[in-house]
Amino acid sequence: MAPRSDSNSGDRSRPVAGIVLVARGDERIEPGDDEVPQIERLRVLLASFGAGGCDELYVALGSRVVAAPEDTSTTFYLPEWYDSLDATVNAALGFAAGRDDLAGVMLQTVDSQDVSDVGIARLLHTARRATDVMVRATAHGHWAQPVYVGSVLLSDAAGLIAQSGGAIRFLGDHAGDVVTVDCSDLA
Repeated sequence: MAPRSDSNSGDRSRPVAGIVLVARGDERIEPGDDEVPQIERLRVLLASFGAGGCDELYVALGSRVVAAPEDTSTTFYLPEWYDSLDATVNAALGFAAGRDDLAGVMLQTVDSQDVSDVGIARLLHTARRATDVMVRATAHGHWAQPVYVGSVLLSDAAGLIAQSGGAIRFLGDHAGDVVTVDCSDLA
């Protein structure tokens, strides 16, 4: 499905939110060095999101609140992480769906391959800030991250993810609706 040119497409005045999903640890256990989220990795991804064109940056944390780097606009706490990654994705999509002004959201887990600001820019260029498309990076013939989800799809995607058994299954079931962008040279 190619991005459409209707009234839902290409509004430069509507921001795109970049959300990095992070989870480490169990709040009942004292944190050790190996349990603290990969803060440098998080900073790199956030820098890529910002330099690539995301207007607002968010960090979705798991069962422990860890201070986000100063270059993020907001940190929000998702206690659902310990239930599953899908619960966190669902909560992040729900958070974004509550924002009427967003064009869409770019999602990526902290431990996935970085496609750099160039990859983020490619995805945003393909999405054209359309509110009615899903765009996903690919690398070497395989699906990768990040994933752009237009704002009008956020609520439905969150509901279907909760019902269908997960984000991966949802994207697989809707593969024909996802526009892919090759980032093999970056990942």
